[in-house]
Amino acid sequence: MRLTDAERAENREALARMTLRQRLDYIWEYYKFPMVLMLIAVVALGSMLYYRITSREKLLYLACANIVVGDTLDSALNEGFTRAIGADPGRSEVAIYHNLYLSSDPSAQNHQYSYASRLKMLAAMAGGQVDVLLMNREAYDIMSAGGYLLPLEDLLKRDSGLFQRVEGRLTENMVILEDNSIEHQLDENVAYQAETETAVNAILISSFELFEQAGFSGDVYLGVIGNSSRTEMVLRYIGYLTSEP
Repeated sequence: MRLTDAERAENREALARMTLRQRLDYIWEYYKFPMVLMLIAVVALGSMLYYRITSREKLLYLACANIVVGDTLDSALNEGFTRAIGADPGRSEVAIYHNLYLSSDPSAQNHQYSYASRLKMLAAMAGGQVDVLLMNREAYDIMSAGGYLLPLEDLLKRDSGLFQRVEGRLTENMVILEDNSIEHQLDENVAYQAETETAVNAILISSFELFEQAGFSGDVYLGVIGNSSRTEMVLRYIGYLTSEP
């Protein structure tokens, strides 16, 4: 209901007679709802601006499975590549998933951690947020058997120099096309059967200088996730990781 001129004048006079504390109480009592809405809007706007200012473009996504990456190599995998392609590390990055553990042994001590890592990996792959995978042999066998890795020869042949450099380190592994693993798990009397093929789907990356200097105790393999949408950047990344000084 709209107030008359006399009512508005009376309210102004009443407000003028109030102490500062009374005025604040009055304003809070009658305007707290719009003030809260305004505060929420300011906080939301500030959060959006902060995210836009501080967030960095993801050049690609890298996952490390069953290997521990030290600080020096970690910096090379991220900032080193960013600088190598002429990008600003303050605005661009390689997003890295650390400390993933993959194992097919149900009796392994870290079975629950392995299960959680596998779920995280599957979710990230489904969201298109894994491009390159660095892994030990056990993780490589699991990812290859699951059909998650891209056959590499056609991709690498887009860059003839790169293909020649890594050709001797290309690795072949088994891919399961179809099996009866569910039936076998439900009934151990059902013999496990699988239809398989082999594919060249990894590079023995630990034999290149950048990884030799990292001091890994075993072999480290590089694979490319089959649904990666950043294959051109992946090629540049493999070229960077395998370059010799």
